[in-house]
Amino acid sequence: MINTFTVLFLAALLSISLHRTVLLKPFVLISLLVAAFYTYNGAGLILVGFSTTKSIYLFELILELILFAFVLHEDNEHTLTQILFIGASSILLLHSETVLSFILSFEAISLISVALVSYIQTKEQAEGGVKLFIAGSIASGVLFLGLSFYVLGGGLLLEPLSSHTNGFAAIGTYIMLAALFYKLTIVPFHGWALDTYALVRHSHAALLSGVVKTVVALSVFRIFSPFLLEHLVFSTPILVSLALVTMTLGNFLALFRKNLAQVLTYSSIAHAGYILLAFVCVKSDYASYAILYLSVAYIFMQSAAFLVLDLLRKHYSIKTLEELNGFSKQNPLLAFFFTLELFSLAGIPLLAGFLAKAVLFYSLVDIELWWVALIALLNSVLSVGYYAWIIKAIYFDELTSKKIIFSPLKLPILGQVILAFGTIYFGIFAGVVFY
Repeated sequence: MINTFTVLFLAALLSISLHRTVLLKPFVLISLLVAAFYTYNGAGLILVGFSTTKSIYLFELILELILFAFVLHEDNEHTLTQILFIGASSILLLHSETVLSFILSFEAISLISVALVSYIQTKEQAEGGVKLFIAGSIASGVLFLGLSFYVLGGGLLLEPLSSHTNGFAAIGTYIMLAALFYKLTIVPFHGWALDTYALVRHSHAALLSGVVKTVVALSVFRIFSPFLLEHLVFSTPILVSLALVTMTLGNFLALFRKNLAQVLTYSSIAHAGYILLAFVCVKSDYASYAILYLSVAYIFMQSAAFLVLDLLRKHYSIKTLEELNGFSKQNPLLAFFFTLELFSLAGIPLLAGFLAKAVLFYSLVDIELWWVALIALLNSVLSVGYYAWIIKAIYFDELTSKKIIFSPLKLPILGQVILAFGTIYFGIFAGVVFY
């Protein structure tokens, strides 16, 4: 039966033969539209170990829309093909139900992430790619170590993750979570992210931090939330501590960075802390909505922000905060899109980032962790500081370049329109996610 996965996977294989032709980009765009058609019509994976829900179908559609915007932005043949492979592996990971299907899908998306950054043109990109490979290898090694303990404790690979096993399995599950938190840039496993997201191509960083990270977070919650629900007494203090330290450290360090990619990287680490709080809320009826809304908001705003950085670097040679001074006079449209996504990341009302945090805070209050919600809220206020510095530079500082350059960048701007629409739409119409 034809479904979204088969469309994207076969399209990825066929796209290789279209390299160095003008047909590649239109082919990838059409493939994503066809995949979205099958997702909309509910063509799920008919495979053992995979299942679906309405929320997964919704996120699939959003994922395909995001990847469509990426293709509009991107011209590199290698990256266009990898976008399709990332889409196919993401579908597998999102639908994973058993331990085996989850592990295999996670390793698939990890390997494709490494392949994505293997197209190296500069020394910095080479360093970022190597560090991503090392980080991925460590995460995989720890994951399989945990899996060994889980199986030794009586866990079954062809069944959903079980909490009705002995102590070895529980230890193994926590080790697996540690490996997955490494991938999600949770402190103290965050160090590799700064060396990777800020060094590789910004469009690749957008895929890694915006798409892959979000898909992994949503899938981990889907697989591991029943286990966490059965071990609340032990899990909650650890998860709360990790989440608060992650968001506080990420926000605090971002305040002192002048390199724009590093600012967004630390912002990404801070948002990993918010995502982890959704795991804390697992006993709340709103926890699943919180992680879904956080994922939806984050995939739009993080992807868009890093794609703007890619345009700033390629067309204006802008890398630092000072070089951004007066940019609204150079390209007011691109400046507007960047500002919109920064507002959303900061949690400004009527944008997706605000509503995502609101649902998360409500979930925390629902389980009587109001003090955690308060600290998270203060962190959100703290983050406004470094976003405000960027916006100030764009609109209120004097233009550093004497020559005014305006480039319409038609297809990338169309991609930004799509991403901005999602940021605004999901900031207003919450019922779509709660349905």
